[in-house]
Amino acid sequence: MKRALLAERLAALQRAFDASFAAPAEARPEEPARGLAIRAGDRRLVARVDELAAVEPCRRIAPLAGGPPGLLGLAGLRGRLVAVYDLAALVGGRPRAGAAAGPTPRWLLVCAEHPDIALAIDELEGHARFSCADVRADNGADTGEHVREAVDVDGAPRGLLRVPAIAATVLRRAQRGAARPKEDR
Repeated sequence: MKRALLAERLAALQRAFDASFAAPAEARPEEPARGLAIRAGDRRLVARVDELAAVEPCRRIAPLAGGPPGLLGLAGLRGRLVAVYDLAALVGGRPRAGAAAGPTPRWLLVCAEHPDIALAIDELEGHARFSCADVRADNGADTGEHVREAVDVDGAPRGLLRVPAIAATVLRRAQRGAARPKEDR
């Protein structure tokens, strides 16, 4: 008797298990993407939080002579050196030109894929949440591969920054510079 009940219970569990694979998957509501509303020069952008390793206050940046375009210099963050690039210069905004360009940047966005690269920005303007449905083609300024989409934050459109694309551009430029003969630099 006990065996029959056990066999019947086991068969019911097996049917329920098999039926769970036959049923269509339940649609889960999309989790909104998280972003930071930022200002770099005259550009207002959104950086995805998952593309950043950290956001740090900008301390002293030691300038480097003869570096690739947009390189402001090196900064020490948490015991290691990072190359600091002017985000405005990389996305077609008003670039910095050393001390004459005005105040130093206030914040550094550390790239998640390449934590040895930091992007200098002027302001953190707030948080942004958006879904895939909120993202659309960016019809603003020509910013090439770094800002191709836009989202609305507080009713105003902002370019959606592609941090991995910026890091890839920075690395390509640095490699080209390293490949040039020393007398050309």
